[in-house]
Amino acid sequence: MPKRYMIKNDASKKRAYARIEDIDVSFKKLAAVCDNVRGMQIDNALSFLEEAVNMKRPIRFRKWNKKMGHRRQLGGKKGRYPINAIKIIINLLKNARANADAKGILNPFIVHIAANKQHSYPRLSPKGRPMLTNYETAFAEVVLEDRV
Repeated sequence: MPKRYMIKNDASKKRAYARIEDIDVSFKKLAAVCDNVRGMQIDNALSFLEEAVNMKRPIRFRKWNKKMGHRRQLGGKKGRYPINAIKIIINLLKNARANADAKGILNPFIVHIAANKQHSYPRLSPKGRPMLTNYETAFAEVVLEDRV
């Protein structure tokens, strides 16, 4: 069964798709990384994320940012360096770029990129008292399109 993407399929446009599932990273961090690269050209997005992995540019958190530190590079806005989430999105974008090259898309832009919660498995914590903590997985998807 083919996977359904959040964006509707348009047969008139050349698009390249990529998706990764069952990721063991917080979906909130993945969504923040996706929010920062949405609408960029693929090469610019990859260079931006490489700088973020090297901790030269922070990722801005627009949501889920209570008690988070402010960053001078963001002009006083709140941000962090979620390195595991960034690495996953880098691999996803490289996969999407390879799919775009195979389809003949010359100038790929990120039309749609999103991350969300996928599964939530209840489990008991191995502490003195039985405490229920859920194990959550996430997924991320990207759609590239040719723009002139």
